[in-house]
Amino acid sequence: MRAYTSHKGMVLIFSLWVLGILTILAVSVAAGIRQKIFLVERLDERSRMNYLLQAAVKKTAGYIHQQMEESSFTYTAAVKINLHNNTHELSQIILGHDVAAVVLPSLGNDSSGRWGVVDEESKINLNKTDQIVLTNLLMRVLELKDDQAGHLAAALLDWRQYGQSELTGFFSEDYYANLHNPYPKKNADYETLDEMLLVKGMTQQRFDKLIHYVTVYGEGAVNINTASKDVLMALGLQEGLVDKILSVRRGRDGLEATVDDYVFLKTFEIAADVNAVIPLQPFEMRAIDALNMRGLLGTNSYHFTIEVQGKLAGRLHARRVRAVYISREDKIIYWQER
Repeated sequence: MRAYTSHKGMVLIFSLWVLGILTILAVSVAAGIRQKIFLVERLDERSRMNYLLQAAVKKTAGYIHQQMEESSFTYTAAVKINLHNNTHELSQIILGHDVAAVVLPSLGNDSSGRWGVVDEESKINLNKTDQIVLTNLLMRVLELKDDQAGHLAAALLDWRQYGQSELTGFFSEDYYANLHNPYPKKNADYETLDEMLLVKGMTQQRFDKLIHYVTVYGEGAVNINTASKDVLMALGLQEGLVDKILSVRRGRDGLEATVDDYVFLKTFEIAADVNAVIPLQPFEMRAIDALNMRGLLGTNSYHFTIEVQGKLAGRLHARRVRAVYISREDKIIYWQER
């Protein structure tokens, strides 16, 4: 009897050991399955987000091309509204249950509460500008002192200038060669704005502000129909004159990209068009004419930055993509996801 009881006890202990082992295996298998399910969900979400962002950019690019083609690639009041202030078409692009929006960065009061794209011709072209204009822009946008802005402007221009640099010492080519991780100066035009982060004196904080006011696309003429106050003043126009131009451009409601906006169609008529609404002083008309003679003013745009923010249904996290689209060639020439 005593042997039988001992045998039953051993069987019970063995059974408990087996049950424990099976429980551990079941927990391990379940944990592995949960991890795989989580991974599959993450991959599915990533795929959905990619489709969402690509669809939103492609739809916006097609919309830009349609608008520009219908206007024979001429900037009109209708084009300006449809591209830079279009809540109906660009604030919600729906793919299944997921939603994307074409985000217009806010520059002071110029783009508050609007959805749309940014035309690159509204900015200062890093590959075409000179040190005076760039220094003016850096002083206004980055709030740098004259000497600080001058040094940074010189470094930004020196990065793209081929041949022997006129800069010495701190900003010379020797500076880049003697870094802990050295790299050569570009000695050629900027291909993307990201290159600015390689230039001495450029920080991420400065870059994040400046990126909305400079470009590497286009021929260098600034579109007076869309340029910000800071850009127009960087070109050398006095604040009073810029305010007059903006007042005429924005119409009676004082807002950008609305139905009463005035659109300048010919560069050589800008001064006369402004003067017909708000009288200009002779020196103000000469200032506009001087910029025209230098080829710094334009009335059209062909390159557009499409910045899309996508959000999946039931998720709080959003992702963004910035793409540059050239309307005349109907193609996307830059893509960056964040």
